[in-house]
Amino acid sequence: MSRFRRSLPVLLLVCLPLSCSTDGGGSGAGKEPTLSTPPPSAAVNYSVSGASSPEQLARLAVQHHPSISAARHRADRLAQKAPQESALPDPTLEISAGSMAETAAGRVDAMGGVKQRIPFPGKRREAAAAAGSEAAAASAEIMALELKLTEQVHAAWWDLYLAEQTLSISRESRSVLEALQEIVDARVSTDQASQADQLRLSNEITMIDRDLANAGQLRSTARARLNSLLNRPAGASLPSAVNSPVPSAGSLDQLMASAQSNHPEVSAAEQRAQAFRHRLKRAELEKYPDFTAGVAGASVASSGLSAVANGRDQLYATIGVTLPFWQEPRKAMIREAQEGIAETEAMLAATRSDLRYRVEDAWYRAKTARDVATLFETRLIPDAEQAYDVTLTGYSAGKSSYVDLMETWRGLLGYRLQLAGNRAQIGKATATLRAAAGVK
Repeated sequence: MSRFRRSLPVLLLVCLPLSCSTDGGGSGAGKEPTLSTPPPSAAVNYSVSGASSPEQLARLAVQHHPSISAARHRADRLAQKAPQESALPDPTLEISAGSMAETAAGRVDAMGGVKQRIPFPGKRREAAAAAGSEAAAASAEIMALELKLTEQVHAAWWDLYLAEQTLSISRESRSVLEALQEIVDARVSTDQASQADQLRLSNEITMIDRDLANAGQLRSTARARLNSLLNRPAGASLPSAVNSPVPSAGSLDQLMASAQSNHPEVSAAEQRAQAFRHRLKRAELEKYPDFTAGVAGASVASSGLSAVANGRDQLYATIGVTLPFWQEPRKAMIREAQEGIAETEAMLAATRSDLRYRVEDAWYRAKTARDVATLFETRLIPDAEQAYDVTLTGYSAGKSSYVDLMETWRGLLGYRLQLAGNRAQIGKATATLRAAAGVK
């Protein structure tokens, strides 16, 4: 038996298991791959310090929220495409047997060979670079999602702040009205006020109880939203937001510059545009042929029709090229990449335009809310407190009516609630501003 014929079974035994293996680790055929880590649960029961700030809660949300985990897995998945694009295609093993040609050296028993397709230089490089840019865009999207999640945590925190402030102010107001009730009862007992004053005051207290119930519901909603963003079970304990300091907005020019150059949405759009540029270069290279190189041989029997048959095996090399004959598909590939570049560059411009609006709108909303809060703090509330004290003194002395007293009290209560609302607006607008500027 010839050397070529003896080598065929060995070649088959080596190549077939390699081609049939699916996991590269010697596992049984048909075995399903398993995840290295279990999927995240719906909620994670972890503790949160009672002194946690909204910034600390935002970091916990980024650490535990499943949307961030999904985005990271997507980026890791896309990162695996570049090695696939840069690799050579698998070689081809060809075996032929049967009734074959008769040569002067003898009858051919079997033929075999290995061929390797080699793409034109640059094709694999550009395809891998395009895949790398897509993976970089996915990584930038993780940071954009983290900014969005941080903004949502801060917004829920300031909703909680407003609800707790409303509860605190309403409880204080109820205490004031209960103290005032003693004054009204004393005046009624001495016939200095009518029983109608008692009834109206009782109604005011009932209205405060209504406001307390509504504020309690808003607090529960805000706490549920925060726990959802933190991926914690419903009802998990959270710190109080009632004494939160109001954040500052910062410089509009600096925030605008940061949004235009450093925002991850801008980076993601730039990477997608770069991916299409690599695809364009790859498409332009398609007009060049790919190559095929191989080694082949034939097993020749020592017997044959020829009297001089010697059974000498044949061994030879092969080389081939593809014929890029049909150019219309290649032209369409180039046009597709060019349109992709134009599309992503337009999307980049739209992203920058939207970020400019979001930064400017949030900055002016924060500034206006701060200016109004300053008016409440420095003028409206002090004046309302003074007016209430004067009216209360006058009512106790019989110089002011109950209507005047309630009007000044309602004015003071309304101003205090509006101040709390303005502070919450500052916090939420600042959170939106920082997210739009790409600042955590």
